[in-house]
Amino acid sequence: MKKRALWKDVFREIGRTKARFLSIFAIIMLGVSFFSGIKSAGPDMLDTAATYYKDLQLMDLRVQSTYGLSEQGIEKLRDIPGVQTVQPVYSSDVFLGDSGLIAKVYSYKDDNELNGYKLAAGRLPEASGEIVLDEHLREDKKFALGDSITFGGEAGEKPEQSFRTKTYTVVGFAKSPQYIETANRGTSRIGKGTADAFAVIPEGDFSLPVYTEAYLSFKDTAALTAYTPAYDKLIERHLSEVEEALKDYPAQRLEELKAEAVAAAKQAAAQQGAQQGTQQQAASAAAQSQPEPPKVYVADRTINPGYAEYKDNADRLSAIASAFPVFFFLIAALVSLTTMTRMVEEQRLQIGTMKALGYGAMDIMTKFLVYGTLASLSASVVGLAVGFTFFPDLIYNAYSSLYNLPDVIKSFYMDYAVVSILVALVCTTMTAMIASRVELRSNASVLMRPKAPKSGQRIMLERFKFLWTRLSFVQKVTARNLFRYKQRMFMTVIGVAGCTALILTGFGLKDSIGSIAERQFGGIMKYSALVALHDNAAAADQASYKELIEQETAVTGTLNVLQEAMTARAKGVNDQEVRIFVPSDTAELASFVHLKDRSTGKPRVLSDEGAVITEKLAKLYNVAPGDTLTVLDSNNEPFQIKVAAVTENYVLHYMYMTPAYYTEVFGKEPVYNTQLLNYGGKDKKWESTFGERLTANGQVALVSFSSGVGEAFEGTMDSMDIVIVVLIVSAAALAFVVLYNLTNINVSERVRELSTIKVLGFYDKEVTLYIYRENILLTLLGILSGSALGVILHRFVLSTAELDATMFAPLIKGQSYIYAALLTLLFSGIVMAFMHMKLKRIHMIEALKSVE
Repeated sequence: MKKRALWKDVFREIGRTKARFLSIFAIIMLGVSFFSGIKSAGPDMLDTAATYYKDLQLMDLRVQSTYGLSEQGIEKLRDIPGVQTVQPVYSSDVFLGDSGLIAKVYSYKDDNELNGYKLAAGRLPEASGEIVLDEHLREDKKFALGDSITFGGEAGEKPEQSFRTKTYTVVGFAKSPQYIETANRGTSRIGKGTADAFAVIPEGDFSLPVYTEAYLSFKDTAALTAYTPAYDKLIERHLSEVEEALKDYPAQRLEELKAEAVAAAKQAAAQQGAQQGTQQQAASAAAQSQPEPPKVYVADRTINPGYAEYKDNADRLSAIASAFPVFFFLIAALVSLTTMTRMVEEQRLQIGTMKALGYGAMDIMTKFLVYGTLASLSASVVGLAVGFTFFPDLIYNAYSSLYNLPDVIKSFYMDYAVVSILVALVCTTMTAMIASRVELRSNASVLMRPKAPKSGQRIMLERFKFLWTRLSFVQKVTARNLFRYKQRMFMTVIGVAGCTALILTGFGLKDSIGSIAERQFGGIMKYSALVALHDNAAAADQASYKELIEQETAVTGTLNVLQEAMTARAKGVNDQEVRIFVPSDTAELASFVHLKDRSTGKPRVLSDEGAVITEKLAKLYNVAPGDTLTVLDSNNEPFQIKVAAVTENYVLHYMYMTPAYYTEVFGKEPVYNTQLLNYGGKDKKWESTFGERLTANGQVALVSFSSGVGEAFEGTMDSMDIVIVVLIVSAAALAFVVLYNLTNINVSERVRELSTIKVLGFYDKEVTLYIYRENILLTLLGILSGSALGVILHRFVLSTAELDATMFAPLIKGQSYIYAALLTLLFSGIVMAFMHMKLKRIHMIEALKSVE
């Protein structure tokens, strides 16, 4: 019977102290939802991508050769033990009509098993002359179903050499698992060096003599999940096996080419007739001496744009998830300790009575343990539900502008749930146990009397006589009360500091991300427009373009440059697309691109001793001036670039070189395929008209205005705003719960004191100010501490959340400090308003009654 009464008392206590129970519930729920939500977002992202790869059968390995893959080479691949599928394909780079866009065109057969396509509109190609385009071309309204497209090539490369037909009808738009990034389609052998899209045509429309690449899958990887150590380990082994199996292929392929060359020479000589024997011998000797041994390249999935970086982004989320919830859980533990300690002290009389009646320590402690456990378990359940469902969607949508993947697949993670619940129990149940054990050490007679008030002590401030004597009576009381209740003082300062730090981090992220476009497109890239040019343009088109630029009075300067896309590679680092940038006149470069050190502002000058590379590229590959960095061209040929200096840059990776150094490294003269333009004081309407005139010219492949690029980048980064808003809202909730809880405890602890001053004639507002002078001072101290802590947290988030191709500006604007402080003060003010109502309702007679 006595046990039944004990349990009744537990639930009655919850009903009597709803505000206290809900405050513990709220702060635990925030911590659990933040931890489980952000922690699960990374695995959910990886699971979504892995499922997408499996559904569309993304290849395990890709094999390419500089002279293509013959049937003999394909058979070698099929003979490798453990190979599930070998899918040879044709591919080529073309210009899509007069759009200036470059596409990587792949062959397609109905029985293709690997690298499937997810249709967004229309259907896959079925007949000759049909083409399926990259989905983003439809989203950007570049093409529509039913459009006709004629392939174009560069000088010396005619489409007829690769295709049986040049003109195609768009029958569909699709996504490919090879290209999960929205903007990156890899390098190209033509034009500016980068592809803008992929395209798919029937295999029969290719006229190439040999396959350009082959995709492989393996039997033992079919059941494994992408991005797992088990999968990566198997692929590493298979890659070595394929390289070993093809080690003799270059020599065999070279013999095939020589034989083909000899046969061709004989055929040509036979057709010419005269001096046939002499010509055959000369042709045979020439043919055998010219070809070089082909090179074979075997690559895994990391060669696909965005594949490896996507995993890095998911891992970054996990790193952030390991730091952010610490604030919530730490503050939850501190607040719970204070709350449960206060609850136990309020129950001294009841504890003493129960002890006198013969209840054991464990029976008495059960009330507080159950109270804390119910609060933490119920909060954990709600927090896990919110975390596992809300946060992955939120974070994934923020990345949706960077990747074109299906909707996120959300899962329940038992390990994260268990960790969340255990931490929550430590924060509440453990603190309840500690607080109750302290009280239970006393005997029943002591517990049945009120706890003796703390003895008055001189505080440190009193030792400074010149300052202490100048304080008013109320100020002295405030100072003494602060140091009298040291635990609550520290709890309040820490809670407010955590809130301010989180809010400041949110605003700081907005500042860092928002300043990128301004710094990059205008501060560093000073040119107004970039015009990509066709190398094979007719002389009339070249003259027409030159005349157009010269006659446009708004144009104040031009600079011809080479821009060429290459791939930086080093062991242990994701491949990065790097743009080689070579100005025709290095003296004029400063008017178009500002190269400088970010910290000192010192200009960087190009020299023939090496390249100036961008800061994020140097950071990723851990290189400094004097080091070398390996880059690969579109044929996978490696080149060593010496780093002469590092320059400030925030978007993409660049290597700036002099024409002489470019020639030294690559063994050829630079071909200037781009022209930079400067003009001033022109609006969007003028840019639109000027852009139309440029695009209509036969030499112009593409026009890009810096203003438009900057706006597009800002639009992409705007998707992160929702994350920042959630961060600020969560911090606000944290501040409200902490301040409300601690202020409530403050009032409860001092109800006799407050009743006394009310009896002495203090008005309600004066009583409120008596308490809130302390709160305001502690809030201000918390804001100052939180501002310093926020700077540290902001730097941590920047270092972990940056994308490989982006560097966030490490700054927090002054207004952000003001916003964080004002919001914290606002939350504190709201709590004070609630507490003012409670103070007005204090029953002085009841509070001052003696317990004797």
